[in-house]
Amino acid sequence: MKVIFLKDVPETADAGEVKEVKNGFARNYLLPRGLAAPATPDQLQRIKAIEKAAHETRLKFSEEWEVVAEAIAGTTVEVEVRVGPSGRLFGSVTGRAIAEKLTEATGREIDHRQVLLGTAIHEPGDYPVNIRLYRDVQAEVIVSVIPEGYSPEEAAAMATLAEEGLPEALDDTATSDEDKEPGAEPAEASAEPVETGADEEDEKKDEDA
Repeated sequence: MKVIFLKDVPETADAGEVKEVKNGFARNYLLPRGLAAPATPDQLQRIKAIEKAAHETRLKFSEEWEVVAEAIAGTTVEVEVRVGPSGRLFGSVTGRAIAEKLTEATGREIDHRQVLLGTAIHEPGDYPVNIRLYRDVQAEVIVSVIPEGYSPEEAAAMATLAEEGLPEALDDTATSDEDKEPGAEPAEASAEPVETGADEEDEKKDEDA
């Protein structure tokens, strides 16, 4: 079906564009929501008016989101998660979790697709993440992944240990001196010589002599 887009549809088309789309997409999504209309001669005559209205809407949204971008740029978004004994997370931190935290902080609905995370986060630490708030409006925040029950400072120390390999300090199976049984002493090489049967034979020869 050929339609004319009445509003911007991210990753699909801008208002005023005329495109061929699948019938189901048009009838079940675009048309019911007023995002597009069939590309009839009457609708095509409205292109300039549609584009003008869309331009004004973009300017308004850009100004509003610029304010949000300035407010969150460089801020830290803390995400508390459970970790295993090796310091790795149970599961991972995804764009959805970050979007939820940003929505709480800003009071504006931020979709997980606006979080340009790339790959999910699997270890504690601080991660710079870009947030695409609206079209060309972006802001970088610091996502601080904190193990549940730890302070940010302790989390930073855990992240450093994790980068160096499997951290014994975080491994429940690691044995410390405190874990040893009371009174147990470390094995040491004996300083006394080991007696053998040869010494007894020498003493018997001396007596016979």
